[in-house]
Amino acid sequence: MEKQEKLVKLVSTRITWDTFSYVKKQEIEKPIKSEEKEIIESEKEYKEALAYIKDLISPAFMKILPDRVIINNTIVKTFFVYAYPNFLEWNWLSPIINWDVKFDMSLFVYPIDSWFIQKYLKKRLTQLYSERSINAEKWLLNDPAIEAQIQDVEELRHKLTRWEEKYFHLWLYISIYWDTEEQVNRIWKDIETILSGRNVLQKQAFLRSEQAFISTWPFCKDELWVYRNISTWWLSTTFPFSSSTLTHDDGILYGINTHNNSLIIFDRFKTENANMTVFAKSGWGKSFAVKLEILRSLMFWTDVIVIDPENEYRTLIEKVWWSYLDVSLNSTKRINPFDLPLALKDQEERPGDLLRNAVIDLLGLMNLMLWKLTPEEASIMEKALITTYSLKWITLEDDNISWKEIPVMKDLQDVLETMDWATSMVRRIEKFTTWIFSGIFSQKTNVDLWEWLQVFSVRDLDDMLRPIAMYVVLNHIWNKVRSSNKKRLLVVDEAWNIMQHEDSAKFLFWLVKRARKYNLGITTITQDVEDFVWSPYGKPIMTNSSIQLLLKQSSASIDVLQSIYKLTEQEKYILLNASVWQWLFFAGTEHVWIQVVASYYEEQVITTNPNR
Repeated sequence: MEKQEKLVKLVSTRITWDTFSYVKKQEIEKPIKSEEKEIIESEKEYKEALAYIKDLISPAFMKILPDRVIINNTIVKTFFVYAYPNFLEWNWLSPIINWDVKFDMSLFVYPIDSWFIQKYLKKRLTQLYSERSINAEKWLLNDPAIEAQIQDVEELRHKLTRWEEKYFHLWLYISIYWDTEEQVNRIWKDIETILSGRNVLQKQAFLRSEQAFISTWPFCKDELWVYRNISTWWLSTTFPFSSSTLTHDDGILYGINTHNNSLIIFDRFKTENANMTVFAKSGWGKSFAVKLEILRSLMFWTDVIVIDPENEYRTLIEKVWWSYLDVSLNSTKRINPFDLPLALKDQEERPGDLLRNAVIDLLGLMNLMLWKLTPEEASIMEKALITTYSLKWITLEDDNISWKEIPVMKDLQDVLETMDWATSMVRRIEKFTTWIFSGIFSQKTNVDLWEWLQVFSVRDLDDMLRPIAMYVVLNHIWNKVRSSNKKRLLVVDEAWNIMQHEDSAKFLFWLVKRARKYNLGITTITQDVEDFVWSPYGKPIMTNSSIQLLLKQSSASIDVLQSIYKLTEQEKYILLNASVWQWLFFAGTEHVWIQVVASYYEEQVITTNPNR
């Protein structure tokens, strides 16, 4: 009976299991809904894509050797610091942090309980006192090293007791990367030289290259455990987030240092000269950057003079106290190139001396207007200029020219018509006195240019007249600048126009060379770097400017700038990929990548974007 019951129970269990299996099989074989099928396929694609990304970012191979790790074709060597001096200067890691090589640095800092370090110091102090007592019993002289250690330990115990100091374990590892072992060794020697100069000793991680490599990656894993005890005071000197910065006690805000978010407050007049060159592609913020500097310089009572080739500064001058001169054929405002220059700020000159300077300037102008004077023509022109002034009772022997009339271009033509061998010059000068270009340079000055902000617009000038007008304007500006000692900025926008003509380029170079003595800073702006550089005066202008402002560059011009300014590969890459309102700012040996910050009202005043 018992056996029958067991058999029945076994058969019923078997039937139940078969029934369950059949039901499950039916559920599995039941057709899958379209939504569920789509989810399953999406999950499958996700898993396949995840595997592909891992394969994509993973190196082809990784080889671990006793002294280095090789990842693809890159050699990695890691070094650790094992000893520090008793004294560390502030910012001692800065030369390495700002070094333009590929490296990773890890700093591990762990606090130590005060009771533990107090116990250790007590033990150490006992040892030092015992050693001093033994030396005294042996009638030996006191060891200065022992006395110094006793003093340091006592001082540290007092600070720890008063919670003025804490103690830490410090780990410092550096991994360098390069394609060749020779280059890696050279970089290591450079690092060793920098750190050894500060009595910071380091070694290469040998037989533990893999653990050292992992310790410098962002895993927060220290697998070397090579540390040094260090107090709060000395730990603060290792603060790693220091970098090149340009900050003066006074000056204007140029932007924010993208490396450490510090403010770039800079006074260009505190450099060896206040000249600045600005290079960028069209539409990448050259004029915006300079106008922002102008607006902020005006708030510090710095006079600004602008040569505007595209009438881009009109919106700016309408918001501030300004003087505006439209240099064109249709303008009613004129500057007479025959005006005598003002006396120098530091000496009193006789009118005869001023006349001599005026004749020299006019000879350069006539050389431009009459398309190159021959030596014979230059001699005749000099006599004609002196005669033209003398007919107005202005001579080299005059002591006073008050209330005397200043000649104009037509007076010079009248004199040339009476001179032998001057027929060709008369014919060439007629177009500026009688014909198509009459009026622009042949009338008396009828504009009074105020201080503060002065803008000379040359947008509507013919290309033939532009270099001549530039010469007249620059000469007028120079006479004004040297007559008084005041901070001034001269902004020459699209300077490549001037560099195309030798006389005007030479005059601009002469201004750049002498500007420092008269408290003048000249800003030259251009987008055609190659045209500017290949001019015989372009490169000297660049090298005589202490400040450079580089914005995004084209691939065609970046190599030229790299050779002139010795740009690093990283700086070259940044300039090729920079966004609008990001600048590479050079001031002497300091190179800083900055992000411009303009307020809403500043942006509305100075923007030239037609869509705003």
